[in-house]
Amino acid sequence: MSPLARRILTINLPAFLVLVGAWFYLDQYRAGLLDARQRSLTKEAHLIAGALGEAALAGSIENLRIDASLAAYITRRAVLTTGARIRLFDQQGRMMVDSRQLPTSGRAVETRRIYNPDRAPWPVSWLQEQWDTAMGWLPRRDEFPAFSEDNVMAVRGWFGVPRALEGGEGHGVWQRDDGRLMIGVAVPVQALKRVLGAVVLTVDSREIDAAVRREQAATLGVFAFAALITFLLSVFLSRSIIRPIQRLSQAADRVRTRGGRSADIPDLSRRHDEIGDLSMSLKEMTTALNARVGAIEAFAADVAHELKNPLTSLRSAIETLERAEKPEQREQLTRIVLQDIGRLNRLISEISDASRIDAEMGRIEREPVDIGRMVLDLKEVLQSGAGGVRIEVDVAKGDPLTIIGAEHRLGQVLRNLVDNAVSFSPEGGTVTVRVVYEKGQVVLSVEDEGPGVPEEAKGKIFERFYSERPATETFGSHSGLGLNICRQIVEAHGGTIEVENIRDLGKHGLLIGMKGARFTVRLPVFKD
Repeated sequence: MSPLARRILTINLPAFLVLVGAWFYLDQYRAGLLDARQRSLTKEAHLIAGALGEAALAGSIENLRIDASLAAYITRRAVLTTGARIRLFDQQGRMMVDSRQLPTSGRAVETRRIYNPDRAPWPVSWLQEQWDTAMGWLPRRDEFPAFSEDNVMAVRGWFGVPRALEGGEGHGVWQRDDGRLMIGVAVPVQALKRVLGAVVLTVDSREIDAAVRREQAATLGVFAFAALITFLLSVFLSRSIIRPIQRLSQAADRVRTRGGRSADIPDLSRRHDEIGDLSMSLKEMTTALNARVGAIEAFAADVAHELKNPLTSLRSAIETLERAEKPEQREQLTRIVLQDIGRLNRLISEISDASRIDAEMGRIEREPVDIGRMVLDLKEVLQSGAGGVRIEVDVAKGDPLTIIGAEHRLGQVLRNLVDNAVSFSPEGGTVTVRVVYEKGQVVLSVEDEGPGVPEEAKGKIFERFYSERPATETFGSHSGLGLNICRQIVEAHGGTIEVENIRDLGKHGLLIGMKGARFTVRLPVFKD
């Protein structure tokens, strides 16, 4: 059993155990039964005393007394209905009649346990005996004095007899040596407004203990059933929670041991609860992790390939330089070495920038950025690096053009796109930057007047180290990372970037050629 399952059971079961224990220690029910038995015993004692005061008298009015033989007959009849032990005391407190003694011989009635055909079989009876023993050990709220048969039999020994001989009532509860309680009441026997004796009724708590035991057993059964249901529900709850979590934990361990490689994450989305959400989050996280690992490996392979080309050229030029004898050859080889070194320097700088962007976008603090204002602020900077190409800016007024992002990185996207557009534009041409609001998005577009993008290059132009440069441009002057960096930054802001050609249609709507290329960036607008 897992620690979480044990905690669930530990939390749920003690509440029932406390209730069960509290039931045994709360004896209000027993106290109520004792009080009710005392009242009924008192009524029975008054009835017997009344019968004795009417039908068991002897002597004259001046010397009126209770006849022992008549009283013994009446008490024997009364025992059949009350089930209590009846004792009759005379005016001096001496016992005259005891229902437990034979009337003719005066000997006490001996009671022996005989076989009971209705008794439960041995295992059940043994359990009942153990139950009674255990119940006797439990402390009770009330402490009762010890019961002594000698005190009852003594002359005026029991405290209730003197009170009854004075015309009052006496009652009490005692505890026997076997743990059972003894209930007793004493009432006066009166005739002609004179007290002629006292009747004492005593009965043990056997019936009360049996009733309490039945109630306790029934209540314990209810608690046991509730505890069983709680246990089963706890097991079901623990299995429905712990087993899926264990499966997710094992899948996460497999991802870790495989170095971030793909692993089957259980799909628990059909649960429609937090564990299902956790499984989907782990699945998406693993997918993203796999994609990141794959991207890192591909990036490393691309970097190795791109660095190898200038290094190979550089090595060849240096080896040839050692054998070159003519000054013009040595000068040309020196230029090649310097170009390759410059190309390596650009590659290393842009590779460092690209990897830094990849790590930075996940933890950079973002804030509202007004794209329209940013473009207007950068217009002069863009124009200063455009040479003979004019930069025009068209920003829509009154539209919401604010997004949440990193302004310096978005500015880098704008500069890369404009630099790319300027490199393809003819001398005296125009690069147009537009910012508009469209369907919940801020749309930034950069248009040039160059030859456009070849159809076969549209799908690869944003890939790392891919370069499609003008024929007049010096080889190796661009690393092919500029547009890839733009895509990284835009996608990190939840946007998209795409390229399309600007078609030149003639008078009759026929395609004549291309008037340039348009790069379009779409970013989600910021909503307060």
